[in-house]
Amino acid sequence: MCREKNWYLGDTVDICKPLIPYPLPGQQVYIKDAINFCINLPNPDSIFLKNNYYSKGLRPTVVQAEGFVQAFCSGPYLPPGAKPFPVGAIRSAHVMKNFTVPGQHYYQVHGTMDCDALNINCTQSFPGAYDDGGQYDDGPFISCGKEPYSGVDNSTSGNLGFKHYVEMAGNGLFCMRVCEPGTLVEGGACDVTHDTEGCEKYMRVKFTSGFDYVDLATPGAVTTFSVSLPPLPSPTAMPSSGGGSGGSGGGAGAPVNTVNPPSKSGAISRTWSCSAVFAFLFALYIV
Repeated sequence: MCREKNWYLGDTVDICKPLIPYPLPGQQVYIKDAINFCINLPNPDSIFLKNNYYSKGLRPTVVQAEGFVQAFCSGPYLPPGAKPFPVGAIRSAHVMKNFTVPGQHYYQVHGTMDCDALNINCTQSFPGAYDDGGQYDDGPFISCGKEPYSGVDNSTSGNLGFKHYVEMAGNGLFCMRVCEPGTLVEGGACDVTHDTEGCEKYMRVKFTSGFDYVDLATPGAVTTFSVSLPPLPSPTAMPSSGGGSGGSGGGAGAPVNTVNPPSKSGAISRTWSCSAVFAFLFALYIV
């Protein structure tokens, strides 16, 4: 239907629109630094994903799980409904703060992940595939958004004043931006129209080892984080190219110390039971 309507649903009503405030619990992301952030990933508790993948001994890819997401976090702060990463799940993370353009402020994180630990299928569709086209964002339902009620935790512990996010993942890689209001449009800091390009092209990142944070207002100063990680259980957990070994914080490895050196969409439609979702989310909200 979205393709037929040129990705604009007009006055179509979303029968699954939640009855509680959103961003929904369990679907809120944020970025502070390389060991304190949350990203959305396939929800292991999703009824749809359980019935179509997990119960059959299969793992969903990021793109197959569009519409069925769960926030996973590194660091001690968990937004409502979020879960910590499994230990060792994040193998590297690089964060950039870019407040150089008024009205287009954003934080960005990219890194590598252990797909086995996250129970995700990260096999490439073909050699050299971008990120298999998996993208999560808070694009509205009327524009065919598949996670329209997800969003940024804009509390003081998250990213105060921020609203939008765009995230890509697959092949053992991930990247995400959280942005100011009004930046979800084409050409904005959180432009959602690049979902088939992948992290390296869209966010202009390179995947290397380690954990670090840089503020473009002071590009000569880089904060690095030393993180203790368990060894990977198998070589298949990492991407076939462009990856690295390194770590994450919080549930994905314990920070050892911090130093400050002087330099630097083929998605599945939302076919769950709305009444079941409403009941679950309402119960979660009122607790």
